[in-house]
Amino acid sequence: MDVQLKELLEKINKDGVEAADKKASEIISAAEKKASEIVEKAKNDADRIISDGKAEAAKAEAGGKAAVAQAGRDLVLKTKAEIESIFKSIIERETAAAMSGKALEDAVVTVVKSWAEKGEYDVQLSDKDFSDLEKSLTAKLAAELKSGIEIKPFSGVDSGFRVSDKDGGSYFNFTAEAVAANLSQLLNPKLAEIVSESVKE
Repeated sequence: MDVQLKELLEKINKDGVEAADKKASEIISAAEKKASEIVEKAKNDADRIISDGKAEAAKAEAGGKAAVAQAGRDLVLKTKAEIESIFKSIIERETAAAMSGKALEDAVVTVVKSWAEKGEYDVQLSDKDFSDLEKSLTAKLAAELKSGIEIKPFSGVDSGFRVSDKDGGSYFNFTAEAVAANLSQLLNPKLAEIVSESVKE
């Protein structure tokens, strides 16, 4: 009986150990599978986080580049506007200075003499220029004044002069402001070209 009991105990022990080994193998296999899934998920999460980070960095870089480019364009446009304003101010000041005294007198005489055949019209000067130049213009344009051309002061002129129909319906504007505006329009495209070229360098 001892032998049978011993065999029975060995069989129970063997079956128990085999069952325990089998169960342990199943637990280890499940744990390894679970660990592998966790590692794979962590790797995928890490890859996604890195990819998202790179995408965000690229987006931020592109946004930064766009902001810098816009700021550069704004700076160029602002600088161009300031330069144009400076040139306009200089042109207006220098034109007003040039459209006075002897230069103004010569301009009025030249226009009136070349337009004598146009009939009757008014030459309009600022009050100050009219009082300064009335005598000399009357002397130099005596023949033209007899044909109906009239030189008179006009409050709408600060510097330079206007040549107006008698009825005031139309006029040619030789005021310093008009001449300066025309010069500015001619210079602005050239100035814009210079600014554009300087930005490319």
